[in-house]
Amino acid sequence: MRHRFRYTCYDATALLSGVDKLSKFMNRVNKQAEEDHYKGWSPDDYKGMAFEAMCEVLIKYSPVDKRVNLQNYRPHSPRLDGPDVGIDGYGINHDGRPATIQCKFRSNIMEDLKTKDSISNFVATTTANPKFKDADMVIFTTAKDLNQFLAEKMYHDRVRTLGYQELSKMTDGNSAFWDRFRKEMGI
Repeated sequence: MRHRFRYTCYDATALLSGVDKLSKFMNRVNKQAEEDHYKGWSPDDYKGMAFEAMCEVLIKYSPVDKRVNLQNYRPHSPRLDGPDVGIDGYGINHDGRPATIQCKFRSNIMEDLKTKDSISNFVATTTANPKFKDADMVIFTTAKDLNQFLAEKMYHDRVRTLGYQELSKMTDGNSAFWDRFRKEMGI
C-alpha cells in the first residue's frame, strides 16, 4: 500500500480486526475519527484517508473485476499542507486510457453526492489537464450514488460511480479482501 494512511492510522488493529463488512469498517472509522489524537487530522480528513486506503487495496487487487476495471493504480500524493485538487488517485482503464479516481467517505449511505461535495473539483481538474482530457473518471463513495442531475446534465455521463450498495456487494463477506487490507495496513 502506498497511501499514507498506513502510517497515520491511529490504531490499525482496532480499526480492522474482525471487520468483514463495509458498514462495520465505516462505523469504526467514524469512531476513530472522533477520538482525540495527537496527529492533528480533522475527523473528515481522517475518514477520507481511511476510505482512500481501503479503495487503493480494492482497486489494486480487483483489476479483473469489471465493476472496478482499473489497473496500475497509484494514489495522488498531495503535499500535507497543499490544497486538495479533487483527484485521489490515477490508473489505467481496460482499453489503456488514463483514469482519475475520487474517493468520498460519507456517513449517510442514503444520500447522493451533490455539488456541496466538491465533485466539480474532481471533474475540472481531470478535464483541464491535457494528460487526462479524455480520461475515465471514477468515484468510489460510501454515499448512495452521484446525484443523477449532476451525472447526466453537468458531467454528461462521463463520471462512473461505485456507491455504497455496489461497494458493499464487493466487500461484505469477502474475507480475502479484508485479510489483504489488514496485511497492507501492517496487521
